[in-house]
Amino acid sequence: MKVEYDNPTYPQFGNIYKGDYYEELPFEKYIDFEQPLPQGENVFDIRDFGAVAEEKRLNTEAFMAASNACKKAGGGTILVAGGSYWMGTVEIPSNTTLFIAAGSELVASRDVTKMQAPNSDQEGNEHGNSGFILINEAENVVVTGGGRICGNGEWYVYEPRELPALEPFPLTAVARRDQAAEINVVPDTVRYYYRQRIRYAEDKYNEGKAFLERPGFLVLTRNSKHIKFENIILHGSMAWTLNLERCVDVTVRNFVIDNNRHVANCDGIDISNSSNVRIDHCFISCADDGIVIKNHDHCHCDMENVWITDCTILSVMNAFKLGTETSGAIRNILVENCHFCMPDIYPGSVSGISVVSCDGSNIQNVTVRNITMDKIVCPLYIFLNMRNRYKDPYTDEVGSNRYWGGSVSNIVIENVRATNAELPSIITGFEAEKRDGTKVRKAVQNILVKDFEVIYRDNEEKITLPETFDELLFDYPESNAHGDVDACGIWIRHADNIRLDNVNITPRSCNTRDIIKKYDVR
Repeated sequence: MKVEYDNPTYPQFGNIYKGDYYEELPFEKYIDFEQPLPQGENVFDIRDFGAVAEEKRLNTEAFMAASNACKKAGGGTILVAGGSYWMGTVEIPSNTTLFIAAGSELVASRDVTKMQAPNSDQEGNEHGNSGFILINEAENVVVTGGGRICGNGEWYVYEPRELPALEPFPLTAVARRDQAAEINVVPDTVRYYYRQRIRYAEDKYNEGKAFLERPGFLVLTRNSKHIKFENIILHGSMAWTLNLERCVDVTVRNFVIDNNRHVANCDGIDISNSSNVRIDHCFISCADDGIVIKNHDHCHCDMENVWITDCTILSVMNAFKLGTETSGAIRNILVENCHFCMPDIYPGSVSGISVVSCDGSNIQNVTVRNITMDKIVCPLYIFLNMRNRYKDPYTDEVGSNRYWGGSVSNIVIENVRATNAELPSIITGFEAEKRDGTKVRKAVQNILVKDFEVIYRDNEEKITLPETFDELLFDYPESNAHGDVDACGIWIRHADNIRLDNVNITPRSCNTRDIIKKYDVR
């Protein structure tokens, strides 16, 4: 077997700064580092197939030889023990346990040519189709052991414009909507504070930088069923960390994601077009959305029955998000008994609970309850517009295609307590016009917000209210992209059958706005 060593595609990158990773992550509360090694027949130790735990030595062939032997035997265990093993893309077959022992790890190559797409005709997402660990068209797969899967994500993105912020910012402000073309670079705004610290693979600021190719996933599980991730750590992803795409019956339990919180697009868990998914007792620290539910256009299926419980999420973006890049229906979602926070870097997470439909998805029957938050900039964001990412053509017949957007209905937000918030919660649909000037109103419907308490961080704020509030018809939905609104607690517009029960907001001492404002509520 030819010995090959890792050769980074972009050797000038890879720096790690204080604040990139969460240093106080309580691994011992989630990971059993004493899980016994598997014994008996059909245990395929990658060392028996030539793998060597030597820094930067690639072991892709040895791992795949073990994987193929496991597959030929009809199933078994691929054992990773005895150190760190560097490699390119590898695949896990059906009826297999990937056991990575505590103190051992699989480490992704920093050479983008070593990262391959799965052997499937499925389209990839916007961040690419290649990944490190692939579970593709498989069933009965378990990933466990107490060890790590590492992505080397810092090696695939440019350096940040500014280093992580370890002290709070004294002022809270958002860019005005008439600055929309340059909303990311308006100084002294919450959006500017965090985006200047994100490391992108793209030329976000028109500086003449080349696009950096990078893998789309650390672990990609696609078109598979009966899958379990338990007692495992995913570390330093290059983009989406764990993507569950078009899967059925997936359990993720006793699980840690420990990412660089400034590497762009590093979602924690993406539940994409998948049903019957359980996420239980996980700690997720990441740059982009912590747990996000999507239903992509290319998969052509509805999704339902997702349960998320007992998770702690540190996300620079949205702790829990439902929507965007989403056209198919999503229903029956329960999130409960979770803690969303950002303890050590600034600003806090963009939002805690985000339920949005902008590309035609019909979202219904979502319950989020028993949630605590700290340093979440916007606690609650429920939003409907007609961004129309998939470019459905104009029609006068509202509802005949996705041009006029989807729907958001039957949402319950209950028993939420948020401290150190900075921006108001927003709940809104939209009003638009047909080409003949006829008004089209699409409201979010049947929303209950009950036992909802928010305490603001008592810093300074700068408020600039517009003459009229923008509908944000075609924008990417984020809570800090609205400009200021005339409420500090909850701002509501284009909402039908909305009920607020026991809502308590403690604003900043300098606040001059109303607690709650409602416009066009029926």
